[in-house]
Formats: sequence, C-alpha cells, structure tokens
Amino acid sequence: MENQTVPPTNVHQPSKELSSGYLEESYILNMLPEGIFVCDMSGVIMKYNDQAAQIWGRRPQMGSMHDRFNGAWKIYGSNGRLLPHELSPTAECIKDGIARKGIELIFERPDATRIDVQLNVIPVTNDKGLQVGVISCFYDNTDKKDTEKQLYRKTVELQDYVENATVALHWVDENGIIKWANKAELDMLGYHEDEYIGHHIAEFHVNRNKIEEILAKLNCNETLNQYESELRCKDGTIKTVHISSSVFREDGKFVHTRCFTMDVTEEKKLVRAIIDSEARYKSLVNSLPVAVYSCSKEGTITFFNEVAVELWGYRPDIDNNLLKYCACHKAYVDGKYIPPHETPMAITLQTGRAFRNVEAYVERPDGSGFFACINIDPVFDADNNLIGAINVFQDISNFKRAEAALKDSESRYRQLIHTLETPLYTTDPDGRITLYNRAAVDLWGREPEIGKDLWCGSFKILNNDGSDMPLDTCPMAICLKEKRPVYGEEILVVRPDGSIRNVAPHPQPILDSSGNMTGAINMLVDITRMKQTEKALRESEAKYRTLAGSLEKEVERKVQDLKSKSEDLKKSEERYHKMIEEVEDYAIILLDKDGIIQNWNKGAEKIKGYKEEEIVGKSFQEFYLPEDRKNGLPLKLLNLARETGKAVHEGWRKRKDNSIFWVSTVLTALHDLDGRVIGFSKVTRDLTERKQSEDKMKEYLNQLEFQNQELEQFVYAASHDLKEPLRKIHFYSDYIAQDASSQLSNKSGDYIGRIINAANRMHNLIEDLLIYSRTTAKLESYETFDLEEMVNEVTHLFKEELDQKDITVKTGTLTIIKAIPFQIKQLLINLFDNAFKYKHPERKLLISITCEQIPGNLVPEYMADPRIVYHKLCIEDNGVGFDTQYAYKIFNIFQRLKNASTVAGSGIGLAICKKIVQNHNGFIHASGKPNEGARFSIYLPIQL
Repeated sequence: MENQTVPPTNVHQPSKELSSGYLEESYILNMLPEGIFVCDMSGVIMKYNDQAAQIWGRRPQMGSMHDRFNGAWKIYGSNGRLLPHELSPTAECIKDGIARKGIELIFERPDATRIDVQLNVIPVTNDKGLQVGVISCFYDNTDKKDTEKQLYRKTVELQDYVENATVALHWVDENGIIKWANKAELDMLGYHEDEYIGHHIAEFHVNRNKIEEILAKLNCNETLNQYESELRCKDGTIKTVHISSSVFREDGKFVHTRCFTMDVTEEKKLVRAIIDSEARYKSLVNSLPVAVYSCSKEGTITFFNEVAVELWGYRPDIDNNLLKYCACHKAYVDGKYIPPHETPMAITLQTGRAFRNVEAYVERPDGSGFFACINIDPVFDADNNLIGAINVFQDISNFKRAEAALKDSESRYRQLIHTLETPLYTTDPDGRITLYNRAAVDLWGREPEIGKDLWCGSFKILNNDGSDMPLDTCPMAICLKEKRPVYGEEILVVRPDGSIRNVAPHPQPILDSSGNMTGAINMLVDITRMKQTEKALRESEAKYRTLAGSLEKEVERKVQDLKSKSEDLKKSEERYHKMIEEVEDYAIILLDKDGIIQNWNKGAEKIKGYKEEEIVGKSFQEFYLPEDRKNGLPLKLLNLARETGKAVHEGWRKRKDNSIFWVSTVLTALHDLDGRVIGFSKVTRDLTERKQSEDKMKEYLNQLEFQNQELEQFVYAASHDLKEPLRKIHFYSDYIAQDASSQLSNKSGDYIGRIINAANRMHNLIEDLLIYSRTTAKLESYETFDLEEMVNEVTHLFKEELDQKDITVKTGTLTIIKAIPFQIKQLLINLFDNAFKYKHPERKLLISITCEQIPGNLVPEYMADPRIVYHKLCIEDNGVGFDTQYAYKIFNIFQRLKNASTVAGSGIGLAICKKIVQNHNGFIHASGKPNEGARFSIYLPIQL
C-alpha cells in the first residue's frame, strides 16, 4: 500500500490486552450495518467486518504491517487532496487518544472508483484506563453527498432564476417596506437597488389610496390577482402595471409578500387606441350618406347606422335572435320576394362571396318602399377566417325614375332627329357614321352603312372649283381631327346619279361632361337653290340688289336658327348615346322602314352574340328561326307595327352561334311629321329562364292532372267496389258472432271480433278518403254565412259525446265569413274529432275557438299576400299536445304522432283540414306542447 513506510515483516502479534477482550466477540461486527475495523497502537488492522471490506473494495490481511491505519486503497480529504494513511484520522487518534466524529473522507478502491464516507474513530482503553488501540466506524455517504450537491445546484439555479427572471418580482413586509427586488423589477422602473430596496412602496405608487387597499387586502390574507395600479419610474414616466401578490407566513406570522409586477402600459394604450378607433369608425359610418350594417358569421346583426334606420322605416332590435341577415321588412329582387336566409348577405356569410351593385326593392312596415343598390363584402380575421360581412346600400329610387325619364327622352330625341327636314348626321370620334336622318339620305342620294362609312355619307365630294376633295380633308374630318367647329365652308356633293348639290356643312364636336370628345354632329344646309339664286342675282345685280340683301338676311337668320337647333340636337344625341350604350339587359335596335338594322347597343351584342360591325345593315330577320321566316312571321310583325303602331310577340330566336333563346319583342313604328312610317324601334328581352320555368310548371300541372285522374278512379273503386265486399264481411262476421247455435271457442270468438273491428276501421278509412277526394276540387260555390252558427251546428252534432265526457266548448266573438260552407263544416268536425282523440286522461277537455282579422304581413307564411286582410281562426285544446317540431308532419295523409293501436282514426282527418284551407287560398299552422295541449291556427283571406 502507498501509506506503508515500515519495511514488511512477519505478521504482527496483537497486544494481549486488546485480543483478550474485544477480539473474542468480533463476530458481532458482521451483524452491524456499518463498516467497522479495529487497530492496535501500532496502527495494524486487527479486525474488520464484511461491510468494511465491501466499502474498501478489498480485503486487507489482518495483523499485517502492510495494512495500517485503514484498509482503503487510497484516502482523500473532503477537499479532494490525497491523505497519507499515517495522517488519517485513525492514525491521529492513536497518537493523541482523542476521538474523531463525523469526519468526511473519500475512499478510492483498487478499481479506481471513489466513495464518499463519514468516519468516526474512538480510542480503546483497558481496565486500567490505558489506550490499547482504536475502533473506526464508517459508512457509505455517497448518496447523501450527491443529494447535497444536487440540492446546492438547484438552490443556485433557483436563486439565479429569481434574480434574473424576465418577470418583475419584489418582496414587501407588512409595513410596506420593500425587502428585495429582482433585476427585472429594477430595470422596469429604472432604479438602483439602494434607491428602491428599503423604501416604502408608497414612494413609487401614483395613487396612495391603492397602497392602503393593497396592504389591507394582504394583511387579511387575501391574494391579489392582476390588481391594476400605476407606478412612477425614476425618469418621471408612469407605467400601468398588474400586480399579483400573496403573503409568505411562518407560524402564522407575516414575513413578506411575494409580488409579481407585469407592465401593461403598452397594452392599455393599445386597448384605448382600439376603443378610440372603434368610436371613430362608428362616428365615420354614422356620418356616411349611405346606409351601412354589419352581421356576425352566424347572421346576427351587430351594427347599423342612422341612414339604415331611416331607409328601413324602423329601428330594429339587434337583441332579437330571430332577426338575422337583413333588417328590412321585406325585400324583392326582380319582383320576387326573397326570404332573409336567401338574401345576398346570407349567401356571403355561407360562401365568403362578395356582391356588387345588386338592385332590390325594399318594402317598409308601413307599405312604402324604395329601390336599393346593395354592395356586400365579407370580413376575414388575420388567419383568413370568415367572421362576418358588411352591407352598404343606398336609395336609388330617384336614379330609377331618372333612368326611365332618360329612356323616354332618348326616344323623343330619336324621333326628333328623324322627323327634322334639315339633313343631320353624327359620327363617333374616329369618324364612323353612327346616326343620320331621312333628309340627309335625300341629300346624299344614298344610305351609308352605320359604323362603316367615314366622315360623311356622300358618294363623292368636290371643292367649289370642281376639283376632288379627299374625304379625310372634308369639314367633318377637320372638325374631328382638330376638335373644333368648322363654319363658312362650302362643298359640292355628287350623288350616285351624277347630280350635284351645293352644301354648306356645319360640323361641331360633341363633348361629354368631362370635356372629352365623344363624336361630332354635322348639319348640312342645301344651298343649291341659294347658289343658283346668287348666280341669277349676279347676272342682274343692279336690278335686284335690294332683293339680294333681304335674301341674304333671311338665309343668315335660317342659318342661325339651324345652328341653335343643332346645339339642342347635339345635347340630346349625347344623352341618347349614353343611355342606349349602357343598357345591357335589353337589345335596343333601330330599323329602317324595310327592317334593315341601323344601330346596335351593348344589350343587343350580349343577348344575340353579334358585334355591331357584323350585323348593322342586315335584315332583322337574321334572328328568326328558319320555319318562322318561311311562314313570314318577321314581315307580319313589321306590317302589324306599321298598321297599328306596335307589335308585341314572344317566341324562340337564334343567336349568332345558332343557339336558341326565348324572347319578348316589342316593335314600335316611328313616324315623321306627316305621319309616314320612317322606321321602327325594336326592343328585345331574353326570357329564356322564365320560359323554361313555365314549361316545367306546365309539365308539373300535366302530371298533377294525371294523378288527380288516378285518384278519381281510386275513389270510384272505393265507393263502389270496396264497400260491397266490406259490407258482406261485416254482415257474415256479425251473424256468426251473434248466432247462439254456433259454438265458437274463445279464441275463434276473439278472431271474429277482430274481423268486425277491422271492417269498421276499413269502412271509416274509405269514408275519410271519399271526403279527402271531395276537398281536392272546389265543386261548391262560395257563400256568406255566420261562423258562430256553423260552430253551434257542429257542437250540436257532438252533443251526446260532449255531455257524456264532460267536454266544454268555449267560443269568443265570431264573425261572418265567405267560404264553402260544407268544407268549413267538415274542417270544424275534423278538428273537434282530433281534440276528442287526444284528450288528456287526467283532466277535463276544454276546447276554445276565437276569430280575428289580421293584415297579410302578420301571417307567418311567406306566400301570404301582404296587401290583403285575413280571418285568423284559432281552435285550441288542453289535451295531450305534441312537440311543435313535428307540426309539419301531422298534416300529411296517414300520419299520426301517437300509436295507431291507442288512438282511433284513419290518419286522414288533418290532411282533409289542410286540403280545405288550401281550397280557400289560406294557410293552416299547428303548434303545441307535450302534456299541455294543441293549437290550430287557420288563415282565410277575406277577399277572394
């Protein structure tokens, strides 16, 4: 061993004093849980137990001078330094006789593993008090040391975590003095430790009242959770914080608080900014001249401005759960009522689709209404999830009226152009002719092609000296190129027949409201006669000078007159073009007197598929089917319009791609001042969808008629073929049951009774089917009768059953109605019978009947006519009732909510009631509550 300095010798002999006493009982050592070894005064190990050998990792030779003071391979102090065996606690105890306790050492085994141990050394004395050796007791302390190291490391980590945590922390004693604060707390407020720790918290809180409240709550052992306060920073700024704090106590005594401080200054600013932003948004929306409202994803209305309230005609209650998608009383699109769940807003919330410029008619609760232009946009959150939608709409009633007036004005403008005797024509900005009148055709001697001929419709143009004038240098071309009127020019117009006319053109550009040139208008003054006159005047100038002067003045006056009319025509032409060009739902076409197409708008291109340059100049017969052209339909319509002023027709037409579509066409004759037909206007509307719907409806009606015929055959069979064998079954079964001579067993008698009951039920079923079939047609005529007398008559029919079962019928004020008496009587009988069947077994049956008049808009049925008044007849009972969710089911034929074996009846009674009400153009609704009763509400129109 490394600790041996004494040369090896033979095995040492222990002293007699030591061996005679302790060693005789050494077997006890192995029973101890700790390591034990005994040394004599020379340090030689005289005895050790198994636990010591296990800790050492070796077994030293007892009594050997090579193993002295300790059996460990190597010994280290607690500081990790190597400790020689002769300086070990055992050797020291042998030297001075002083015991050592709780000495921490590290033993290294031969395999180089190390173990922490705790050692106790006690000197051994003989009976004379002389030290004869030492006993060392030690145990493995490794786990404890590891635990202590881990605890120390955790403590250091925890201390570092608290000191350097990103969350601000501080301790306060019961008097409000700050005992400790971490770095985050000091950094948040900008103080050094000596400026913060040891000071009262009141020095840093803006509101001293909150200090008293905080300390009072903590002294009462309350826990603060996100208590809001304001702290003053070193630089003078104020921070809004949330304080969470609780008290640490020892033996019930207040030690200090544990306070977490969260800076929420920016969050408070953000919340305030959001609140201010929302207030500005609402103020902005309320200041808009258009109506605005918003909906949540579920369709609940969340906001609306005052303009919306004004247009709706009332202020809706947004807390009403039934108010969804739209707050207007009623809405119509293309004349069709749209329920709230089918409105554009509902579609947007379902699909995320936006709507632009949707036109609808909105009806207010008082019956007034307006046309609205609707724009709806979906609203998405930051994750692109649909969270709602916004509807912006405005009243466009004035625009609709102006639009109608514009159409009427343009029609008059067209008529005016064509009836003027002064030649006029217009072009687009590129010089293509867009419109001309009959006077211009007479001047040119030909008809130009709309949209094709450039600058003018003349066959040829000459200068005054007879030289050719290129068309692109004519006055109209100069007007368009230089964007200015051209006056004082004279040209010679050569007709196709070779004749020449002297003409004074007066072209002027046409400007829109923004000052952009949209084309030009040219008034052609035929000055041929004037030129001839001038020539004659020159030949006799001296004789007719006075006459020439007066003629010149007259001409000048007429020219000025024509200029004024030209200005009016130019303005009207601009309005006409804007109106016609923007119409897309109607094809508006101008025909000459022979049916040749003269102009073409966007609606015509959209509906018929032709572009303007493809169709202008062709016959309007292009759109008709071959068989219609063969039968002469187009010319017949043209002649009808020529003779009567108008021809209206609906039928199939073909597009450019040869697809067919159903249209409504109105041909209107256009006349000059003398009443002569000079052309036709043709307005066409695509009604294909309506035609398809009507065809489907006809098909459904044919199927229904066929089914009604089958039903009539069934009724005939039921009334004639089924009743007879049923009577025989009932007769023979009843005979067998009542014949005393027939000895039937109990089982056979039971079967005969079941046959009789089944025959009775079959008979009732046939009778109910006969009644049901009678209600499918309005065979009886309407009559005016007293409803109260009708109820009394029905009550009398059930008098015996009412008396026997103690049933009460209570009626309110009833009225005079106009209906089919037999069917109304059958309706009351069936509803009374239904109440009897579903009587509550634990109480007397009470049937109440009331009647009142209500307007159509209060009838809970979207098919109800809001313009008329209805009788509302209510029949209510206190029977077993039913769940309202099954209300739609009970009116179906053969449908019953109760088991057929417990309730008598065929299941047709309420179906008959529904048929009767439908025959009167009315509605029937059922409602109820289980074990409380049922209510049937019948709505019959007063006006038939």
